[in-house]
Amino acid sequence: MFQRLLDQLRANSITAVLTAAVIGALFLQLNLLSGQLELQRQQFEQQVGLTSTSLNERVRMFVRRKSMGAFKTGENSDSTVTINTPMGQTTLRWSSGQVPNAMGFSDSALFGGLLDNFQNSLPWSAQVTQIELDSIIRSQLQQNGVRTEPMWAIVENGYLSNLISEEFDPNLTTFNYVLAESFFGPTRQLLLYFPSEKFYLAKRVYMSLIASLLFSTVILVAFFGVQRQGRKQKRLAEVKSDFINNMSHEFKTPLATINLAVDALLKNGDKMTSTQMESYLSIVKKENKRMNAQMESVLQMSMMDKEELTLDKSSMNIAEVLGEAVQHFKLAVEEKQGWIDLNIAAGDYAYVGDRTQFKSALTNLIDNAVKYSDGTPMISVQLTQSETDFTILVKDRGIGMDEDTLNQVFDRFYRATKGNIHDVKGHGLGLSFVKEIIEKHDGTIAVDSKVGEGTTFKVTIEKNL
Repeated sequence: MFQRLLDQLRANSITAVLTAAVIGALFLQLNLLSGQLELQRQQFEQQVGLTSTSLNERVRMFVRRKSMGAFKTGENSDSTVTINTPMGQTTLRWSSGQVPNAMGFSDSALFGGLLDNFQNSLPWSAQVTQIELDSIIRSQLQQNGVRTEPMWAIVENGYLSNLISEEFDPNLTTFNYVLAESFFGPTRQLLLYFPSEKFYLAKRVYMSLIASLLFSTVILVAFFGVQRQGRKQKRLAEVKSDFINNMSHEFKTPLATINLAVDALLKNGDKMTSTQMESYLSIVKKENKRMNAQMESVLQMSMMDKEELTLDKSSMNIAEVLGEAVQHFKLAVEEKQGWIDLNIAAGDYAYVGDRTQFKSALTNLIDNAVKYSDGTPMISVQLTQSETDFTILVKDRGIGMDEDTLNQVFDRFYRATKGNIHDVKGHGLGLSFVKEIIEKHDGTIAVDSKVGEGTTFKVTIEKNL
């Protein structure tokens, strides 16, 4: 088990190294993003702090402009304003026509200073509304680069004022700034938190993380695809090499036989009897027919590759076609002291298909069972039907197939006899051809096999009559 694992690691060492490199790069990226997230947090806290620093002055200026706008009603006219203070109401008068005094300051400047003193001594709740303060806080945050929804509250003299965001929860407060602290005036604090703070801070970082994961995934998928394609091409090169060797061997044997027969006819043809002449010519014809059959199988697969193979469909009887295919191997099996049994359930097996191609597929299946029978062939062929399908079973008690062979048995050029490519004749095209023909008849083929116990092929054809 351990040795097998080591062998797999050696065989996939490049894949393992690249995978480890990509995973390492991802971990490094995560560390960098973590540092970037912390930097974003520090920058965010600095921006919020700048907002709190300028907020007191911004509110003061807002209240002053608001008050001044209320005072000014027209040129050379007097205006009055009443201010509520803890000591009671105070009425202030203002004239737009005031002139500078002897000290060089206008009465308006003196009034401005007086108004500032009143503003500083008054609570904000007496000067601005919740809506006005909310607008000021949001505006200040945006000016400082903070663009996420704030929740805030103003604490004055240790008590929450009525200046507070709707649904504000004091337990969620993350920022607490002292805005004013005076012996004479109120102590004022700003409580602040951001419900979407984590998402806001991580948004850019997470986008970088997602992009990194996406690119890394693309790289891994592309690499594994190339690796898989490379292994597939390597295996294809090996099986094609086997195919060429087998094809050369299959053609070499009949050509050698034909050559011997022709030499005999050329040398001793005038001395031969008609029976001898007929015997040698029969050998030539037989071997020539054998080569033609082999070449035909290769051409058929080539036509299937180009999707040029068309079926000449007509009415036929599957039971008769199967019986002819089995009969073709009777003599060969009996010569090996074996047997081939055909069992056809009663019923009507009429079907519309290509009789020649369908018979060729069945012949290949039975031929495969004979080839891979260990010693004495023992083959069972069964034909049954249901309401919708015909089912053909071809079962042998041969050498069987392991899991790796089962996964590739229908691949073109693949042959199970990898160690000795000439111990079983063929090009590795048979089962691939069978699968193509069955599928062209709108059927399916499946295989079940165990090493040393034999193999069963199951063909299912949908009824069309």
